[in-house]
Amino acid sequence: MSDKGCTFSEYLPEEILVNILVRLPVKSLVRFTCVCKLWSDLIQSSRFIGKHLHRNVTNHAHSFVIALYESTSKPKISYTLLSNETMEPCLKIKHPLSGYKIDVHGSVDGLVCLSYELGDLDTSIYLCNLSIRKHVVLPPTSTLSRHSDVCVTVSFGFHPGLNDYKVVRMVSFNGGKLCSELEVYSLSTKYWKRVDNPLVKTMAWQSGNAVCNGVAYWIMQKQNGTFCFVSFDTGSEVFEEFRLPDVVLCGINSGLGNYKELIAEYKGSVCLLQSNIGRGPDLIGIWALKEQAFKALDVVLIPQRKSIYPLSFRMNNKLLVGWPCADGKNYMTSIDLEPRMVTETRVTLALDRLNDFHAYTYVESLVLLKD
Repeated sequence: MSDKGCTFSEYLPEEILVNILVRLPVKSLVRFTCVCKLWSDLIQSSRFIGKHLHRNVTNHAHSFVIALYESTSKPKISYTLLSNETMEPCLKIKHPLSGYKIDVHGSVDGLVCLSYELGDLDTSIYLCNLSIRKHVVLPPTSTLSRHSDVCVTVSFGFHPGLNDYKVVRMVSFNGGKLCSELEVYSLSTKYWKRVDNPLVKTMAWQSGNAVCNGVAYWIMQKQNGTFCFVSFDTGSEVFEEFRLPDVVLCGINSGLGNYKELIAEYKGSVCLLQSNIGRGPDLIGIWALKEQAFKALDVVLIPQRKSIYPLSFRMNNKLLVGWPCADGKNYMTSIDLEPRMVTETRVTLALDRLNDFHAYTYVESLVLLKD
């Protein structure tokens, strides 16, 4: 790689060149790192990577949806990258070592957290940048207790205050019925840290998990059998407990399995969504966590669509929901909440190994390029 004939002043000022390059897809930028050392250093710089990512997120450029998708080609069922505009399949996601049988635990800034059918503490966890085909293997845990019957929950997100990516692993024992232990992995330090707290040790994971602005959230069950909403700041390592909306509590306490809870970020706030499948009008309630309490935000009802359930929010704040069709398949639908516009994607969803449906947002980025 040579610098000969590759000076900014000879062709374009650096500011103009950056303004051009930042609009390009990742595939082109990776190729352009071979043009010369100056271009390589520029494209791999933290400043350029951040600027490119910010533009993609702000303009919803080069963005996709990840869903466990049922296709007509082999492998028939796999997590697949779908175009955010057309919902056409673009890429089938493979585990770096084990193929297509994977669990996806979250997606942020072009990084996807995945594992091979997470079942115990020895299952390796990966952070993968699908755009540049690079990944990081997280080290095995050395901080958590080892039991034969454990329930492992993994959450993944970005902490803007620390400028760091965090993986939060919670383990509940005796099939998820006893107290929990928790550890946090930092991409910047590259090691796990155990977090001991009296609050979480008296609870077990119930449902839902997400990371919003560096804070992890779960619905937890206390030892007395009651349920609550718990947050954990991955920076300050502070836990907080919140009361769940009465409607959500009624759904969980019913124990009928007709309710599905989802924790997701919507317009900068952490939100709780719950569907009441087959229990009266099929609808999805949405609550936003504001000033230490949940506030009712919206109720989603799709005429002529029964048993709808929430999947995720897209980058343009549209809600993705799933629903079963008479042909025995489940399809994904996109809903713009403000004008109440419903778009049928005809994407066929597949059940994961835990008998659930999932979807995530994904945006191209250069994160991990320099590593």
